[in-house]
Amino acid sequence: MEVTGESSIHGNALAQVLDHGPDAICIHQDGTVVFVNAVATRWLGARTRQEVIGHAVSRLLHPRSIAAVLAGTAPLRRPGDVAAPVRATVVRIDGSEVDVEALSTLTTWGGAAAYQLILRDLTERRATHDALAHRAALVDHAADAVVSVTPAGMVTSWNPAAERIYRRPAHRALAQPLDVAVGARVDVAAIAAGDDAVHATHYALDGTPRAVRVTAASYDNGYVLVCADETALSRATRNLRTVVNALQEGVVVVDRNGWVLTINPSACRILGLSDDDVDHGETLRGLTVYDADGGLLQLAQRPVARTFATGLPTLNRIFGLDRPDGRKVWVSASCQLLHPDARDTSPALVSFTDITAQREATDRLAFQAAHDALTGLPNRAHIMATIDALHRDAGLLRAVLFIDIDDLKTVNDTHGHDVGDVVLKEIARRLCTAVREDDIVGRLAGDEFVALLIGELRDGAVDRLVERIRRVLTEPITLTGGMLRLGASIGVIDTDPHDDRGAAELLRDADVAMYAAKATGRQVSVFHEH
Repeated sequence: MEVTGESSIHGNALAQVLDHGPDAICIHQDGTVVFVNAVATRWLGARTRQEVIGHAVSRLLHPRSIAAVLAGTAPLRRPGDVAAPVRATVVRIDGSEVDVEALSTLTTWGGAAAYQLILRDLTERRATHDALAHRAALVDHAADAVVSVTPAGMVTSWNPAAERIYRRPAHRALAQPLDVAVGARVDVAAIAAGDDAVHATHYALDGTPRAVRVTAASYDNGYVLVCADETALSRATRNLRTVVNALQEGVVVVDRNGWVLTINPSACRILGLSDDDVDHGETLRGLTVYDADGGLLQLAQRPVARTFATGLPTLNRIFGLDRPDGRKVWVSASCQLLHPDARDTSPALVSFTDITAQREATDRLAFQAAHDALTGLPNRAHIMATIDALHRDAGLLRAVLFIDIDDLKTVNDTHGHDVGDVVLKEIARRLCTAVREDDIVGRLAGDEFVALLIGELRDGAVDRLVERIRRVLTEPITLTGGMLRLGASIGVIDTDPHDDRGAAELLRDADVAMYAAKATGRQVSVFHEH
């Protein structure tokens, strides 16, 4: 046996060819390695081929692989004969192992018979196989229908999810046109060329519609489609839309610029928006909004703006709104981010209930509690509270006039209470026209009225106001049966911010002045000195 040295190898034409091959090649004679090419040297972890040449070929193989590899050489009789490939494990110089495919051929080396052992690494092939197996498993276990088709649109693969979604077994889909398999026309090339998924309605084998989201990609042998079944989602969305549209509560979704993204019919009804407003886009910024006390709210104070600014919800707050038709409505509203986890981009969900009827009823009851039912003027309780607010809190009250209508009892006795009521209403109207814009007129009881003079009163202003009141009250009142002439006795008291009298004391003193006026002769005025 000739063990070939490095210099001899370089002079061997066969060796030079084998050194440039892609596979690891080892030549052995009589069980001893006589040649390894550069790939085999590298595979085995040797620094030079001399570390391998001269060793028994069995040293390169794992003990469990020796018999299989050497057995493959037994049938070889003539140079060029090739044995069937076998799986084997090669042991590297450092003791690590590499799985290979080993293929033996009969050749000659140095004029004598030898065996050429070709080793092909199975690691990459196994990794590829495992990757393909993994992909196949993913396709088989995917929740979406994964379908492969030829360029002509014939189905070549149909995963279990496709069987479930379309209720069509694979054997009734394979080799069928895609349009037949999914029950609808599908332009696969257009979907693959587009950037977005396509939402479509396909039909199962039994004819039931399936709402699907379709994506597609092309490859060398055709196209792969992924059809996500959104039937349940579509049904849930449709049901939710039906529920929201049926609500008596208004529901609006707005973006950060105030533009309406979604609005239900109740919201349109409450806000007075037309279909045209909705179709052309509407913004809530244009609405005039009031707080529960009727104060105008600036844009930054409104619930939607506050929710966008803070991320916090607004719950069950009372607001007033001016509709486009001029009518004011009152609502109990809540506002919160639609997607709290995406605070910077989330739209806001606003829900509100129309409480206009309740608000008007409450306001009406509050008005009735504070006003005289006949004349609509503030009643005694309201006047008392107003005096305290204007005098003690604001310091704006300057005079109190206690006005008693002369001879009203005679009117009631002569003409009846219905006429008396007409007279009282006319007196209330005249008093309101006689005083200044900011002054307040109230009815205390029966024929007793009061006027509160508010704000600055220049020299002689009180006298002029009292005279104007007396003049308008003495003007004839026209009735169906004729005309009446009445007068009034007026008690007047001055006050200022330093006056420590309360409402009851001020009215009492004005009342005293009024009786002093009556005592001196009706239709006169008396000023009370404090």
